[in-house]
Amino acid sequence: MDHILFLLFCAIAGSSFILMKKAALGFGPVTIAGMRCLLAALVLAGMWRWMPPARWPTRQERPWLLVLAALGYAYPFVMLPWLVSRHGSGFIGMMVCFVPLITVLISMPMLGVFPTRGQLVGVLGGLACMAVIFLDGAERNVPMVHLALALSVTFCFAYTNVTTRQHLGTLSPYLLTLLCVAVVAALLTPLGFVVEPIDRGGDFALAAASLLALGVMSTALGLVIFFRVLQRRGPLYAGMVTYLVPLGALLWGWA
Repeated sequence: MDHILFLLFCAIAGSSFILMKKAALGFGPVTIAGMRCLLAALVLAGMWRWMPPARWPTRQERPWLLVLAALGYAYPFVMLPWLVSRHGSGFIGMMVCFVPLITVLISMPMLGVFPTRGQLVGVLGGLACMAVIFLDGAERNVPMVHLALALSVTFCFAYTNVTTRQHLGTLSPYLLTLLCVAVVAALLTPLGFVVEPIDRGGDFALAAASLLALGVMSTALGLVIFFRVLQRRGPLYAGMVTYLVPLGALLWGWA
């Protein structure tokens, strides 16, 4: 079942980059981040009555919940559509391949977890391909600052994967996702409508539909699946999704 959920999340997450690109036709990055979290929060809250009872975060867990909301949701959800709108969904989608490597580096000192031989081979093989991605970025004239920003997003994903397992590993994945998207939605949705104009031109219907799919499928459904896999199998296993997600992003971008 964990492997099935792993592949299902890869399929869902692979489409999120092209959805960000299409949503950017009508909305700014802060609005996209806030609205996708608001839509996800509404869907998850609507499903609350059918979920098994879950305990609420303790006082010691609440600061880590805010760290997860800020670094695992707010910053990446704003930065990714900003980068995708400038450099394409396929190219930026490939950058998430750095997550397993960074997860390995962080997990060793923080969790005392060392990769298996097979995982190490996979991580090192992916690292060799990263050089190709950076060469491709140079040919596309992607500024080094933008590459660094894309890399910072992968660091945030890796760090929050590890801290979630370390400090929030006993919380319900459903409740964890709901609380994080609700916090981000409350902060970013009104900010986005204040600081960013909405383009209601000919592509607005496509942008709105893409934003709806991004919130309901990629965020609400996708993240619940991801946190379940993360808590059951650990941050390195969960981080390996980023070797398959770029394949989906590339295929969507090509199509």
